[in-house]
Amino acid sequence: MDVTADELANSLAELVRIPSVNPLQAGPVSDEHGCDGELALAEHLATRFDAVGASEVVLHEVLDGRPNVYGFFPGRTERLVVLDVHTDTVTVEHMTDPPFDGRIEAGHVWGRGALDTKASLGIITALLASWQQAGLRPEPTLLVVGSIAEEAGGLMGATHFRPWADERGLEIDQLIVSEPTQLAPIHGHKGGAALKITAIGESAHSSLPHLGKNAIQAMAPVILALQAEHERLQTLEPMTELGNGSVSVTMIDGGTGSNVIPASCSIIAGRRIVPGEDAEQVYDDLARLADEACPLPTHIESALAPDPDGRVGSPAFYQNADAQLVADLAAWAGTTPTVAPFGTNALRYSGFAREMVVFGPGSIDDAHQATECVAIDDLVATARVFTNWLAPA
Repeated sequence: MDVTADELANSLAELVRIPSVNPLQAGPVSDEHGCDGELALAEHLATRFDAVGASEVVLHEVLDGRPNVYGFFPGRTERLVVLDVHTDTVTVEHMTDPPFDGRIEAGHVWGRGALDTKASLGIITALLASWQQAGLRPEPTLLVVGSIAEEAGGLMGATHFRPWADERGLEIDQLIVSEPTQLAPIHGHKGGAALKITAIGESAHSSLPHLGKNAIQAMAPVILALQAEHERLQTLEPMTELGNGSVSVTMIDGGTGSNVIPASCSIIAGRRIVPGEDAEQVYDDLARLADEACPLPTHIESALAPDPDGRVGSPAFYQNADAQLVADLAAWAGTTPTVAPFGTNALRYSGFAREMVVFGPGSIDDAHQATECVAIDDLVATARVFTNWLAPA
């Protein structure tokens, strides 16, 4: 590998300096930097892909002003592999560091997205530039995907990339979903469903509560029922090392004034799904449980965007640890295959590729914090792995 540590760090730092906060998590701090979501980064990557030898570059508008970006790099064979990296980052409103300075200091690259997860984009573009200059091509044909809306908004970039690829008849041999995994190949993680449950009551003056129907109070037995379901799930025998499913109530909203009986109360309930569970059945069962527990009428809908075919909920991602890509990445990185508690774009890619792994530099434990950085040593190690994977010659 002829790419130096400095070149890898500078390649990543350039991307960090392009704000790409998910619009659903934007705020005054990101707005001060002219943050326009993923658009500026997608346009920059399109130019960069073209400069480092892409045979085709596509800006695929998923949502208004929010495109995925795809770069095809011809290999010595037609075997197709994909590197999927989400272009959006989480909010910067709580950051104590300059969010977008991309400084290189103390052996790290700093700034929002450096770890989660622009690192793989910086690495792969630096490698491709080096290979182009040396007249080298990867063994497989490589498709680099910059996908929007992974951090918030229902994995819409991955959701729309899949049918786009299907329409083109792309047959994917191997797919790496980039996330911070400490260079350990992740071969499984839980799926999920999220429900917005609304209790529908009637307002009244709080001095005459009997004239109303208190939606907040009606939500209390729903929350208790959801907690009981979570506890029941923990008593089951796990089918895989991913453990058991879980239920969490994560948001609540209701009431219009301190002296008004609330006519509406809504909660968001999240359900983590494990291998062997049917995502749609899990969603339906949880909706029925909530409806039966509530003494008032309810309105229940998915809190996440449905798949293009209208399905709610995402099944777990899981494949055997002895899959070739899993074994190869572990050997090249000197790590051990494992599973993860967090979700990724892999939830939209079940059956999409012959083999799929979640993999990347840095630790998820350090993501979404008030400071963000990735070690340059991790960039170098990842570059070696990618070079082994793509075998340029």
